Amino acid sequence: MPDQEGRPLVFSARTLDEEKLQKLEENGIALEQDDFIEVKYIFDESSFLHRLNNPMTQARVFTSKNALFSMQRLAGSRGINLELKKNFVVGIRATEMLKDFGAKVDASAGNAISLAQIIARNRDVKSVDYFCGNKALDDLPEYLESKGITVNKEIVYHTDLKHKEVFTGSLDGAIFLSPTAVFSFFKKNSLPPNIPIFVIGATTGEAVRSRCRNKRVLADEPSLESVIDKVIEYFKANPL
Repeated sequence: MPDQEGRPLVFSARTLDEEKLQKLEENGIALEQDDFIEVKYIFDESSFLHRLNNPMTQARVFTSKNALFSMQRLAGSRGINLELKKNFVVGIRATEMLKDFGAKVDASAGNAISLAQIIARNRDVKSVDYFCGNKALDDLPEYLESKGITVNKEIVYHTDLKHKEVFTGSLDGAIFLSPTAVFSFFKKNSLPPNIPIFVIGATTGEAVRSRCRNKRVLADEPSLESVIDKVIEYFKANPL
C-alpha cells in the first residue's frame, strides 16, 4: 500500500545509512526500518591470532564482513601479519576488507555454498580455518567435510536476535540482508503474501523461502548497494 505521497513503502530488517535512505528517497521509495539482530565483536584474541596463521591448514575462509570487522579490532589491539596461504571470501565488502590487510583473495562468491564448491575444487586444500559468527549456518562446513576437507571453526563475533513486532499490513516490499535477520523477524511477524522480498544472496533467499512463499528478488551482487538498486529497479518496472 503506497504511503500518503503515493510512494511504495518498503521495510528493511536492518537500519540503513543516510546515503542509502537518500537514494531510495530520490527514487520515490519510502522506507521503514528496524534492527532485528545485534552484532557483538567478541572473540578470543590468542585463538584468533593462532587460527589466522595456523600452520596445519592451507586456507582461511570468511563468509561475513563481520568477521573482518573483528579482524580489524584484533589488528588494533595485537597487530596482524598474515602469512601466505589461500583466502576464500563471501561478499564484495568482505573481499575488499581482506585485501586491505594485504592478503590475496584466491576466490570469492555470493554465498557460502558456492564458495564451498570452489574451495572443494582446490585439491591442495585439505584443511581450512573458518572465521564466522555464533549463528553461522552449517552449510559450508558440512559441504566441505563431505568432501574430506577438515574445517576448524573460529567464532569471532556473536549475533543476538532482537525479536520485536512491527505492523506489516501496509508494506509493498521488504529487505533482508542475512538469514539471521530473517529468522529473527519472522519469530513475531509475517508479511502480506503478495509483496516482493529483496534479499542480498541465495542463502538469505533460502531462509525467506523456509518462512513464506512470497516472491524473492535476488540482488545481482552480494552487497547492500546491489539490493537497493534492485528495489529501485523493481518498482520502476512495477509501479503501484
